[in-house]
This record gives sequence, C-alpha cells and structure tokens, in this order.
Amino acid sequence: MATALYSFKVDDDGKVRIGHVFFGANEAGARKVLEEHAEICPKFGPAHRRGDTIELSEELEELPEANEESLKEFLDLEGEEDDADDPEED
Repeated sequence: MATALYSFKVDDDGKVRIGHVFFGANEAGARKVLEEHAEICPKFGPAHRRGDTIELSEELEELPEANEESLKEFLDLEGEEDDADDPEED
C-alpha cells in the first residue's frame, strides 16, 4: 500500500526543527527514498545514521499528485481558515 514515511531530525537540544516526508508505493519504497536522501544530505544523513531521528509511517490510499492542490489536500491544509471559524470544531 502507498506509504508516507515521516522522519524528524532531533537536534542536540532535544527539539525538532526539520522534518522530511518520503513517499513510496509501499513502505520499502519509501524507506529506499529515505536511505538515498540520507546518503547525500549533509545534515540529515549523519543524524539518521546516529539514530537521532524519529520515524513514523502512514499508509495512504494513494500517493499525492505533484501539484500544490493535491499536496495541500494530503497535508490537510485545504479549508484550514474555514475550520477556524466552525463552531462545531470547538
């Protein structure tokens, strides 16, 4: 099943300031993309190899398309302003 693999770099002070999302047709595919990125990224790679990252995996019905609208939907950013005024959300 399509997968989003989230990886968050934990800084020396214990705070998270950077997160990545890696997509794949399945978890193995997403992990392959993560490992490929870790090989070339000078900040994320060493942190990943040291175990200074937190990884979360999410199964998706389908991967988002490569456009702003689809990515906003994936991130649940659509209609965010409308939700703030919705009394049912309180």
